[in-house]
Amino acid sequence: MAFETLDERIRQLISEIAESLAYQVKPSNNMTMKEAVKNLGGKITYTKDLFEASNGTVKKLSDNEFEILICNRNNLASGIENFILARELGHLFLHFGFAGEKWKKVSSGKTNPEWKYEEKLEADQFALAFLMPKKKYRKVLLAGGSSDGTANIPLISKYFNVTEEKAGIRGYELNFLKCSK
Repeated sequence: MAFETLDERIRQLISEIAESLAYQVKPSNNMTMKEAVKNLGGKITYTKDLFEASNGTVKKLSDNEFEILICNRNNLASGIENFILARELGHLFLHFGFAGEKWKKVSSGKTNPEWKYEEKLEADQFALAFLMPKKKYRKVLLAGGSSDGTANIPLISKYFNVTEEKAGIRGYELNFLKCSK
């Protein structure tokens, strides 16, 4: 799990940035990730070329625009697609410095370099927090709890439009869920 190998302070900072941005860009849970990307000046392009975008790639178009390429060879489930979009936003803000001085120095047409392992973990952490802010997660968790005290992960997954795996990881990371042995 990504959060276990990131320094706690870095993980917390990334979560704060992602959650703050999520509330600004995606103010309601009814807004799709596609709309959030568009609101930020992005466009999404689907490709069947695995080498062009094996698991999502972000590319600079101009100082105010970017493109996220997604390899959609097998019609991705929306929960997987949402995570890829949020993760690429993580790279965009954390590693490309979108909308800042660092972004201005990035050449148009530039795509992701081969990210280092830690950068991938950071982008994954960003995606978890962006898609499932802590306060909203807790509210959904408490509203959907079962009578035996277990979490209703399918309900959480559906609410945030993420996979059950990602919903569980986020709950565990927030210390809202415990792993059973």
